[in-house]
Amino acid sequence: MGAGGKRARLCRDYRYNIGVTTPETLTVAGLKTHLLRAGKGEPVILLHGLGASSYSWRYTLPELAKHYEVFAPDLPGFGRTDKPWDFDYSIHGLHTWVLAFMDHMGIKSARFAGNSMGGVLSLWTAMEAPARVERMALFGTPAYVENRPKMLWPLSWPVIGGLYEWALGDVTLRYIAGSTFVDKSKVDEAMVAEYGRALKSAAGRRAVAEFVRRAIPPDHKERVKRYPSVAHKTLVLVGESDQMVGRAGGERLAKELPNAEFCLVDACGHAPQEGAPERVNARLLEFFKA
Repeated sequence: MGAGGKRARLCRDYRYNIGVTTPETLTVAGLKTHLLRAGKGEPVILLHGLGASSYSWRYTLPELAKHYEVFAPDLPGFGRTDKPWDFDYSIHGLHTWVLAFMDHMGIKSARFAGNSMGGVLSLWTAMEAPARVERMALFGTPAYVENRPKMLWPLSWPVIGGLYEWALGDVTLRYIAGSTFVDKSKVDEAMVAEYGRALKSAAGRRAVAEFVRRAIPPDHKERVKRYPSVAHKTLVLVGESDQMVGRAGGERLAKELPNAEFCLVDACGHAPQEGAPERVNARLLEFFKA
């Protein structure tokens, strides 16, 4: 079987292995959107990280769906969702789309779980539209400038940034994934195929690059000062070997958010829901039910 056939088979296996749902395609704010939805009950929204997709919740969605109605969209620019050249790939732009998604699905308020970029979007939503967030779990969330992924900084440099953007692909993906997971067996061909599909297009590479270039909002210092005013119940969960956020970054955020608890997951990196799914799912369900 050729490379294309193998990639297609892996993508079909991913859909089958989710088990509890069939992927949906819908139009949100004018964008064709890929969505995984399963379960019944109060809503939970899962937001993936930079360069990832709803695939990152493949272990979490089936467990949460036993208790809640779970929504895991591919955000604009990522996965199988549209990647408009003129979309605002900033935290504000993606947050605005998340609110449009909630309105489209008729969700007034939801529990949130977000990993990395998705955690930042969850926190931003709690700050800007507090009534829409019931509580939130922030996994490996880079809430401070010093947590910005250093290996992607070159994307924001003049000239070099354009070359770096053009070179984004499976090699870069494997390198980043290798630093994300303690258990290197997690970086298998299915993961590379799924996360790498968006990087096959110039629009997909640009979405990643534009988010990195706009990742630090002009008012970031004032925004950090507002963290103590965010009253939502929050779980700040960080992998012990998270090279981006680290224990110090997680503990700092948990201390600054007045109603937060901190959880450190040993033998785990920057994507805890993928690196240690059984332990993380148990802790997440405990937090959501409390």
